[in-house]
Amino acid sequence: MSLKRKISFVRHAKSSWTDPSLADIERPLNGRGIRDRELMSSKFKSLFSIPDILISSPAKRAYSTATSFAKTFGYSTADIQVEKRLYHADVDDFESVIMEQDNTVLSLMIFSHNPGLTYLANDYSINLIDNVPTTGIFTLESEATDWADFFKTCKLIDFIYPKMYV
Repeated sequence: MSLKRKISFVRHAKSSWTDPSLADIERPLNGRGIRDRELMSSKFKSLFSIPDILISSPAKRAYSTATSFAKTFGYSTADIQVEKRLYHADVDDFESVIMEQDNTVLSLMIFSHNPGLTYLANDYSINLIDNVPTTGIFTLESEATDWADFFKTCKLIDFIYPKMYV
């Protein structure tokens, strides 16, 4: 029996633009973002297995989204790994972060940003995704025996987003 490796990618929840003096990395969530992160963390928990590790971009909006998922999954915020390369990551950045993961871990959840997430989803999907919306989640799965080989055989198996449930 082979064990499948899975990675769920979460685009951060909707952020606020009300304070133009804030640096991009410091923008918080707005009201809709707070609502959607709660909705999607609960929906994910009810539909799928909880990932072993949570890894977030250092951006406030991504980390804040990750903290909601951590709470819903029963994890401490101290369990969230922060990875600088996930802030405005491109496909190569995602792949390098993933290939460095410990092979004893079978599932990850990564919190990051567009356009990189949409590009990544489309690299491994049969159907074109125009845009991974805020708090949208897609999951890639592979039968690779280690993370270094994950992208050789992975495929997109799930894609959910808030408007499916609101």
